Amino acid sequence: MGEFNVVLRRSPADPRTGETAQFLVRFAEKVEGGFGGGEPVLLEKANVTAKITQTNGTVIAENIAAKAEAGGNYQVAYAFSSSGDYKIVFNVATADNRTFSVDFPVSVASAPIRSSFWLGLAILSLLTLGSIGAVVYAAKRSGKMSFKRIAPLAVAALLIFALGTAALAFFLPPSQTRVIAEISPNATVENPANQLETKTVLTVPKESQILFGIKTEPVSSRQITGGLKTTGTVRARPDAKAVVVPPVAGKIVLREGITLGSAVGRGEQIGYVEQVLDVSGQTALEQQRLDVEAQQRDVEARRLDIKNTVLQLQSQQADFRAKANQARTQLAQANRELRRSENLVEVGAVPKKRLEEAQTAVKVAEQEISSAEQQVKLLENQIKQANAGQTIFRAPTVRQPNKTFPLTAPVTGIINEIKATSGQQVETGTEILSLANLSTVLLEAQVFEKDLPVVRESTRASFTASALSNEVYNIGTADGDGRLVSIGQTVNEQTRTVSVIYEVKNPTNRLRDGMFVEITVDTSGNQTVLAVPKKAVVTEQGQSFVFVFDGGETFEKRPVALGVEGADFYEIKSGLKEGERVVTEGIYQLRSTQPS
Repeated sequence: MGEFNVVLRRSPADPRTGETAQFLVRFAEKVEGGFGGGEPVLLEKANVTAKITQTNGTVIAENIAAKAEAGGNYQVAYAFSSSGDYKIVFNVATADNRTFSVDFPVSVASAPIRSSFWLGLAILSLLTLGSIGAVVYAAKRSGKMSFKRIAPLAVAALLIFALGTAALAFFLPPSQTRVIAEISPNATVENPANQLETKTVLTVPKESQILFGIKTEPVSSRQITGGLKTTGTVRARPDAKAVVVPPVAGKIVLREGITLGSAVGRGEQIGYVEQVLDVSGQTALEQQRLDVEAQQRDVEARRLDIKNTVLQLQSQQADFRAKANQARTQLAQANRELRRSENLVEVGAVPKKRLEEAQTAVKVAEQEISSAEQQVKLLENQIKQANAGQTIFRAPTVRQPNKTFPLTAPVTGIINEIKATSGQQVETGTEILSLANLSTVLLEAQVFEKDLPVVRESTRASFTASALSNEVYNIGTADGDGRLVSIGQTVNEQTRTVSVIYEVKNPTNRLRDGMFVEITVDTSGNQTVLAVPKKAVVTEQGQSFVFVFDGGETFEKRPVALGVEGADFYEIKSGLKEGERVVTEGIYQLRSTQPS
């Protein structure tokens, strides 16, 4: 019973269309037991053919005879006419009539266009057409225009054009193909079976390095924020959003300059409500001239309406006072738990995490008290405004006196929606505009319940969004801003996820309410790892490479093993040493360079 080992080498490592790619495959058989100590025996005198297929199995070429070389090597050459992903399949029949096959993936890129060829062809075409045009023009001027005189000259011009095109294609082919040297069968192969040789040394002159725009960065040790990836939504803080509603029905008049995006301060007047009578009210006003009692009843009804409004506001104010008292009770309890946790942590009876949870509970209770007190003050202001609007209607007159009620901003922020315009009649409670303060926002991430242990153990994270030009921002790190606020207590029955809330600064207001963000919860801890920028890593056929600058004019295409994926960096498990320089810009040009 034996085991076949197969090793493939190819040249070039990145074949292009129109080039003749060279494949050198070596077969060896390791026989278990018997003589020979189990060393692989080169498989010679075998009948080897190859075929080229697409990844879906469509055969492109078959029965390609392999040239036998010394040392169990067999060589195949093939020119790919189009780019794409292929497989080269080797069918082997041994001398003792055993058969097997093995295949390897091959990715073929399009050969770069040679602009000089097309420029020369354009010039040649213009000269040919110009020559024919000049002959025709001269014949017309001389009055000797005839087909017999023009045809030989036109044929000669076209013949010269064809010969010139052939010469141009010979010396300057349309595509930039490379001359591929045959692989030496004596070259050593260190890669294991079914892997392609990936180490390549490139020589790039200094002038070309400048032309390619090649830039390098040193390999260094750093902390990588990487691990659990999820999506999140930007939310405005509850105490940083507000709407403006009129205390009474009437005509809205907004202050001049109030538009979308206007910044207003808390308590700043943004307009007023002018309480006027509509058409039916004017008809009633005419009736008031004849019946004073009816007018008085109308006045009392209006007073009652305002009084009901005041009662409703007072009821809401009482509710918020009750919430504030309840929050104070929770704050007192949280403070007691905080002091108890501090004592227990100090003696090592409980983990530090419990102290952090107690501190979070105190902050949440304080925020609830602050929010409730702000609402009480806001309602107090609205009650005062409603009471100020209570006036006594006098005897009937032709014109109903106007009464105005100021509209003020409940919080400092930016106006993000306007639902009414100046002069519009609105009812009590109609939302006129909304505003928000987004200097600090919340990021609400949805985390699956199975991942909650990871989130509880990590306070560090990072986030990015398409609106941020994919710039990465850190949370809870030395160079980051923001913090973990809370982890939800309820699991969504449909999605089986829990809300995780982070608070981050938003000084430039690039984060908007409702925007989607990509959040990465750090699961790597505080350990430092060897890392390279993501843009330095190239992936070909499932293998990751970097271009290492060896100094002077030498670059090495070196395989690496990747570890944790961060927002901007990859952890390097093997293949690089700290201090080595890797190429971060100009990689495409290096990939197109012929190995030395």
